[in-house]
Amino acid sequence: MTILEARGLTKRYGKHIAVKNLNLQLKENECIALLGPNGAGKTTTLHMLAGLITPTDGVIMSDNKVLNKDKIGFLPQYPTFFDWMYPKEYLMLAGTLSGMTKRTIKERSLRVLEMTGLLEAQKKKIGGFSGGMKQRLGLAQAIMHEPKILLLDEPVSALDPAGRIDVMNILEDLKKDMAILFSTHVLHDAEQICDKALIMKSGQSISYENMKEWKGNRLRERYRLETSDPLRIEGLQELYEEIDIKETRKIIGTLRHNVTPNMLLHHCIQQNIGVQYFGAEEKNLEEHYIEVIEG
Repeated sequence: MTILEARGLTKRYGKHIAVKNLNLQLKENECIALLGPNGAGKTTTLHMLAGLITPTDGVIMSDNKVLNKDKIGFLPQYPTFFDWMYPKEYLMLAGTLSGMTKRTIKERSLRVLEMTGLLEAQKKKIGGFSGGMKQRLGLAQAIMHEPKILLLDEPVSALDPAGRIDVMNILEDLKKDMAILFSTHVLHDAEQICDKALIMKSGQSISYENMKEWKGNRLRERYRLETSDPLRIEGLQELYEEIDIKETRKIIGTLRHNVTPNMLLHHCIQQNIGVQYFGAEEKNLEEHYIEVIEG
């Protein structure tokens, strides 16, 4: 079931069009990544979906009705905290602003602190939190009222590798209970936990990837050849249909339809080329992303 749908979403600031005619569908328990360079319109899109700014044009729906903002949990890229507060106090404030009852706030605050790995830090003031802990607290605030839709703006951009892994593991668990849409520059994260990826450029959607289908399609045979001797590219170009990476002693590409891996190795033997490594290689999301953006 489609829980969030944007049709023709557009945002203009004077003559500048930040987002233009964007269409997006998010289904229950689905995770979608918004990818794109700075200025692509990712943050503006999330802010419109979260109800923080009003679209110039287009509609935002849920179950063919106007979206109820109570369904949404939102984490900005740079969440703001009161350093003198304790995490439970901060969550109680968030729950009160969401209209939750005192009893529900008390029960839910402990639950989300546990979910985000902050239960043992509940007696520590937020001012003493690390960047990763603050990001997890921001995530706890976003899910405090048990939203059906979770919107996150660059949730791991300011974190070290350990903090990034922590947050992504939490999102993996949250997928069981809610739909997630997040923007990111870390393409590996999108590849690991997302069902789809929407690539944006200049405020428009330029590619919409089903990650399972894409992972299946990318298994077309690309072969990496590394040698101890400089490669004579001219001869190899007759065997490769497309060369993606070409260096002095390394080449990666797709073989022509009538060329087998054994034929490539036999060519190297005939040319007295010392082979150090040869094997099939998948095309990763980063390479595909660059192709889409530059194309």
